[in-house]
Amino acid sequence: MAELDNIPQTQSIEIATAKIEQDVLKSMNELNSKINLLISDFGQIYIRKKEMSEELIRLDDILERAEDEFKSANNQMKEIVDSLDEEYPQGRINLQEGTIQYQPGAPTRKQQEQMAAEQRQQQSSDLKVVKE
Repeated sequence: MAELDNIPQTQSIEIATAKIEQDVLKSMNELNSKINLLISDFGQIYIRKKEMSEELIRLDDILERAEDEFKSANNQMKEIVDSLDEEYPQGRINLQEGTIQYQPGAPTRKQQEQMAAEQRQQQSSDLKVVKE
């Protein structure tokens, strides 16, 4: 009979139902609707933010490619200008007319840069340190 003591016993629980007051029920329904709208707004904001983040990544990629192209085009232009400077020293290019004004016999820009560097080096070696 000790085995019968181990059999679970059923218990009854009393549950009561009451009516909620109309003004409280109305407030709860309005707040529930507002909460549902906010949850929907949060979802839309999250999705839009994610789309914008992905768009920024795409724009960064485009910007990086454009910067690389700009550097390349700028280097090509510099090479052309440098080669023109060798032939036409101190040239001023007019792209609309397709002409270049230059000073025959003048030093090229590259030669001017070398002379300026030599002068700076000479000036720095001419400076003397004076101890007091």
